[in-house]
Amino acid sequence: MPEKYNIPWSKPDISENEKQAMYRVIESDWYSQGPLTKQFENELSNYLDSNVSVVNSGTSAIICALLAHGFKPGDKVIVPDFTFFATLSSPKILGAQIITADIDSKSLNISPDEVEEIVKNNDIKFVIVVDIAGLPVDIDAFEELAKIYNFTLIEDAAQALGSEYKNKKIGSFDHTTTFSFHIAKQITTIEGGCVSSSDEKISNRIKQLRDHGRTNSKNYTHDMIGSNFRTTDLQSSIGLEQIKKISNYLSRRELISKKYRDQIQNVQFQEKPNYSIRHSNMMFFTIYPSKIIRDKNFEILQECGIDAKLPWPPLHIQPANLELNNNIYKNTQLISDTSLMLPIFNGMTDEEANYVIECCNNI
Repeated sequence: MPEKYNIPWSKPDISENEKQAMYRVIESDWYSQGPLTKQFENELSNYLDSNVSVVNSGTSAIICALLAHGFKPGDKVIVPDFTFFATLSSPKILGAQIITADIDSKSLNISPDEVEEIVKNNDIKFVIVVDIAGLPVDIDAFEELAKIYNFTLIEDAAQALGSEYKNKKIGSFDHTTTFSFHIAKQITTIEGGCVSSSDEKISNRIKQLRDHGRTNSKNYTHDMIGSNFRTTDLQSSIGLEQIKKISNYLSRRELISKKYRDQIQNVQFQEKPNYSIRHSNMMFFTIYPSKIIRDKNFEILQECGIDAKLPWPPLHIQPANLELNNNIYKNTQLISDTSLMLPIFNGMTDEEANYVIECCNNI
């Protein structure tokens, strides 16, 4: 075996520039949401070519997106059965009836065919699609379904900042898109998120919702019910430094992903679709022939000091009382049982990536 490393699953790239930016905020005496948050929103808007509203988490971003589009308690919402729990908990905490849909076993993304089967027989108000690991869903297919069946499409792109669908950035399409700036993401504000919308009215509504439904900042008049979804200028100062480096970050992740795909043996990978994409590579999945083999690989990688992660369990078997439908989710169950997520992060060195590859191939 090669000399042992300790390799985290993810690791933020916080440089001296971010530290100095935070220090300047502390010296300024303006820590809460203010001019730097506005500046960060402007930078994101320019990057995505859309209207952006920054909030305090990716979870808050989904909640604000739903409320801005007129969500009402009891509305039926479709989410993928294979996703991080926040995709479900955000509408559920608002009072949604959740219906989960199976994924495609190759892309790991929610299946348009599965969604269509559900919307044919249900009065669906919202469909939340997720770009798993940053791999874009088939946006054309879902936007067409939204037109035919008259539901609101929301894209949970928590893992997909920088991804592209048919040469257009995720977040720049007609539907509303949410992002996360959690510590593990392509860029971070430690915790944070944003909502991107081509509709300026939706964007303005989200800015109002994040501040308790307040009509403007000069008085305490509220003409809607909102909450405190605000971020801080301290966090936005980090984001402003991070967004400058996103091109380099994405290129580095692409390089690591290519090394993994080219050199790791006897496993399958998340398959790229036949439509044109750019993949943010926020995560990297390896897929094994069986759960037993996956579990063995996981244990050995942990012994090697490699912090690989097991994927999320299917939402329909989560122990929380979710009152979900009893559909069959063969692809979700298969991927949850047989996949691992290998370390990949912005500052990952060639030596670290080579060590992961060596350990995977020596099992």
